[in-house]
Amino acid sequence: MRKYKYLLVDLDGVIWRGEKPIKKNVEALIDIAEKGVEIYYITNNSTRSRVEYVNRLKRFGISTDAEHVVNTAYLAAHYVLGAGGEKVFIIGEAGMYYEASIAGLVPVTIGSSAEYVIVGLDRFLTYSKVAYATKLIRMGARFIATNADNVYPVEEGFDPGAGSIISMIREVVGRDPDIVIGKPNPWILDFLAERHGVELDRALVVGDRIDTDVRMGAARGVDTLFLLTGVGEINDIERYGLKPTYVARDLAEFYRECRECFEDS
Repeated sequence: MRKYKYLLVDLDGVIWRGEKPIKKNVEALIDIAEKGVEIYYITNNSTRSRVEYVNRLKRFGISTDAEHVVNTAYLAAHYVLGAGGEKVFIIGEAGMYYEASIAGLVPVTIGSSAEYVIVGLDRFLTYSKVAYATKLIRMGARFIATNADNVYPVEEGFDPGAGSIISMIREVVGRDPDIVIGKPNPWILDFLAERHGVELDRALVVGDRIDTDVRMGAARGVDTLFLLTGVGEINDIERYGLKPTYVARDLAEFYRECRECFEDS
């Protein structure tokens, strides 16, 4: 049986749902970390900075650092930087502006030119921001989407996700984004391997969605664990035609049945 040196773990629907931790997953993750497994937290949510995610994880008893948090604000900023971009117009929240700025990009305001438009979840969205984003894209700016998730899990159910905003802009400009950065884009795994040194043949992707988490892992031949603690349902396996390596009700169940799957330090 393969032993895993790295866990690539989703946040929404795995570590928490809304503001509430998913206790069985959190407790098992802490135990797994004590075996010396290196854990990266990967989320399509771009609203917070990596530092904010570190602090939130610590409130739930999970110790980590910004280098082990990979969200789409961080990924989008480094994608644009790697493509030679500088000026960006952002539809998103504070985390997106922060990650763009510390990466060396220049976020601009309405009325300024930009080479890239980055679109993510924005719970303070205004009509004028959407209108200006579409104007820039029609003038030639590249259209970068953080992720295509139409919904994300909250305590009471589901709220609209970044995909719903991206769909609105797509309808106006008449084309798809140039790239969707977030899961299931396997570029994320390439980025982790190249920038963070993750050995993909010794990694396990852990998530609550077949169409994002499992699809991403499958695209690079990385093992996947599908947890039924968030958005996904068991019939999604047949619906999307993708079979995860493992399925479990929660991470605690998987850890009980597969303790030998993880390396000791």
